[in-house]
Amino acid sequence: MKKKKKKFCLKLCLYSFIAFLTYQICFNVILEFKLVRNNEDFIRCLLADSNYYNLYEKKTDNFFNKVFNLVFNLDDPLVILEDSFHMNAEVTPKMKLMSNKVEKKPEVFIYNTHQREAYSGKGLKEYNITPGVLMASYLFQAKLAENDIQTIILEDDITEYMNLNNMNFASSYKASRVFANNIIKENPDLKLIIDLHRDSIPKEKSTVTINGKKYAKIVFVVGKDHKNASINLEKANKLNNMIKAKYPTLTRGVLEKGGKNVNGIYNQDLSDKIMLIEMGAQDNTIDEVLNTVSALAPIIKEYING
Repeated sequence: MKKKKKKFCLKLCLYSFIAFLTYQICFNVILEFKLVRNNEDFIRCLLADSNYYNLYEKKTDNFFNKVFNLVFNLDDPLVILEDSFHMNAEVTPKMKLMSNKVEKKPEVFIYNTHQREAYSGKGLKEYNITPGVLMASYLFQAKLAENDIQTIILEDDITEYMNLNNMNFASSYKASRVFANNIIKENPDLKLIIDLHRDSIPKEKSTVTINGKKYAKIVFVVGKDHKNASINLEKANKLNNMIKAKYPTLTRGVLEKGGKNVNGIYNQDLSDKIMLIEMGAQDNTIDEVLNTVSALAPIIKEYING
């Protein structure tokens, strides 16, 4: 009797293991099909489904996946987003994502003075993805395109430029000024220029939940020590109020900065259309950033056409 019981238990364990193994194999095969293998596909999937990031997190958290990859010799996805998008020497604002859009003059220019500022890589590190402000700029560009707004993204590697010219981090605005000024001169019809950053604050202060979705909060920074200060402040307040009208908790407001030991300019003297926006902070996920740019894009369209 004991032998039969023992035999039954062994069979049960074996069948349970086979069922578990079958489930895990199917689960991982499905994920292998769904996970993207290049930069463009990753951005496409993010834009198509703001919860796409969760697929990576689930796969990363799945311990069996590591054993599965070793046994079946499956390659991990390629580096989906190269560090800083493998910058080119020339500014090439058009993305393949926008290839089906009708050509029109750019109305928005987005650049990142602190190009290497990164967001949380939780669930993505295994795939060598480091989401940052440059990725946020591309997502912003795509969402603005959906609202019929053509956007230029600065792709030049500002950090490399600083290294070549022996400039330290404190000189970041001097470096980005060179590139921003060229784009502004070449595109006199620009209606909005955004220097997009991310802040360094706790997540509870940089995140808000609206209708069950988490968003990266924003804040406008206006330099006080230049000729365009009053106009920049007026325009930042206008856009901030438009955002508050639709999403009261999404913005942290408008900060004025100036005086001794403070930048106080932030290159806003180049144009009265420049706005420095801090979007989220170091602990925000790219999903939360995507939710924010999705919310901002139609408001910016209204701001530009108003």
